[in-house]
Amino acid sequence: MPPATCSFIPLPRAPGALGYARASGIPFEFGLIRSHYIGRTFIEPYQAIRDFGAKIKYNPIRSVLKGKRVIVVDDSIVRGTTSRKIIRMIRNAGAAEVHLRISCPPWRFPCCFGIDTPTRGELIGARHTVEETRQHVEADSLAYLSLEGLAAAVPKEAGPYCDACFTGNYPVKPCEQDTTKVQTCSLDTDEGTLARHYRADKGIWLNEKN
Repeated sequence: MPPATCSFIPLPRAPGALGYARASGIPFEFGLIRSHYIGRTFIEPYQAIRDFGAKIKYNPIRSVLKGKRVIVVDDSIVRGTTSRKIIRMIRNAGAAEVHLRISCPPWRFPCCFGIDTPTRGELIGARHTVEETRQHVEADSLAYLSLEGLAAAVPKEAGPYCDACFTGNYPVKPCEQDTTKVQTCSLDTDEGTLARHYRADKGIWLNEKN
């Protein structure tokens, strides 16, 4: 059986990969090098831009990956297209197997509280099972951290935490899912109702005057 190595899709994924390597006893190695001149690809508006960004953003280290069973640790899967390209990249570098581990539960709901994420229709976790997602990203296996495991990993005294992107339980009224409309997040306070308005098709937050 080929030897195993635990790699990660660079920063900020390193803590998850280090924890997985420590718990499993599998050696931790830098199998990918990230270009710091390329930003976050999942927020780009067009798939072609996201694909090109992922291609030039990461460089596999063949001497680390060749002939190995590689466990890749990432922080999330959004659409799944970047994960698939990275897995193909690692296979092309000579890996015998590629297993994907995600350090959060499946991402099934959009966030309208300041994180620029897609509508449910674009989130692969909202439309597919874990096995279907595994087939889409072309990994030999896929596993997520459970919601209970995620809760156990953070200090309880710092909570409560929002888990709406995993459960759909929004702490305030959820966003509308039609991207052609203005999405509104509202919160009732002692001073009245506070609201934030977002145009998902434009990718911009609107102020009250808009």
